[in-house]
Amino acid sequence: MQKLIGAEALVRWRRSDGIIVPPYQFVPLFERNGFINKVDRYMFELVCRQQMCWLKQGLIPVPISVNMSRMCLYDPHIVDEYIGILNGSGLSAAYIKLELTESAFFENISIMNNVIEALHKVGIKVLMDDFGTGYSSMMMLKNVAIDVLKLDKSFVDDIGDDRSEKIISNIIYLAHSLQIEVTAEGVETGEQFEFLKSVGCDYIQGYYFGKPQPAEDFAALLQKEFYDGSDAGADKKG
Repeated sequence: MQKLIGAEALVRWRRSDGIIVPPYQFVPLFERNGFINKVDRYMFELVCRQQMCWLKQGLIPVPISVNMSRMCLYDPHIVDEYIGILNGSGLSAAYIKLELTESAFFENISIMNNVIEALHKVGIKVLMDDFGTGYSSMMMLKNVAIDVLKLDKSFVDDIGDDRSEKIISNIIYLAHSLQIEVTAEGVETGEQFEFLKSVGCDYIQGYYFGKPQPAEDFAALLQKEFYDGSDAGADKKG
C-alpha cells in the first residue's frame, strides 16, 4: 500500500515579476555570504508555524524535513535557537525533521555528533541527505547516529544495471543492520519504484508521486488522505 508519510520543505525565490529563481542559482551565493543561515532558520520556523496551523484546522500533518546548511553547524547557539523556535511554536518534535547533506558530516564529526545528540534529546530526527556522493560514505555510517539515510538520486538513476542494483540492495541491508531507515530520492519511474520496494527501501521520494507544490496544494493532499485514505506517494516532496 502506498501512503503519504512525510514531506520535504523546499525553498524557492519568487521575484517581484513572478519568476521563480531555482535554488542552484541563489543557494551557493547565500552559502558564500552567510545569508544561508537566516534562510535555514526562516524555513524551520515557517514549517513549524505551518504544521501548527494545519493541526488547528483539524488536519493531521505528516513529518516535514527541513534542510540545515553545514554553515549552521559552526554557530555554537544553533541547536538552542532551533529548539527555542520549536518550543515557541508549540509544535511536537514528531512533526519535524532536520536534513544535512552528506558533505556536512565529513567536515567535523565531533561537532556533528554533538548537534545530533542535542536534537535527539528533544525528539528531532536527523537525516543524511545525498548519501553516496562522498568518498567515505560507508565509514561515516559508523561514526554518526543518524535516523534516516537518503540515497542520492544518482543511485536511483542507475536502477536497471545489475551492479548498481546490487550496491543499492547492500546499502539498504547495511543501513537496516544499523537501525537506520532509508529513503530513495529522485524516483521517477515505475521500474525504479518496484525495484526499491523489492529490496526493502523504507521510503520513496520523487516525481513518480508528484512534483514540488505550494503549501495550499499540499494541505489539500493531507485533507484527501485524512478523509478517504486514498493512495499517495510515500515521502512525497512538498
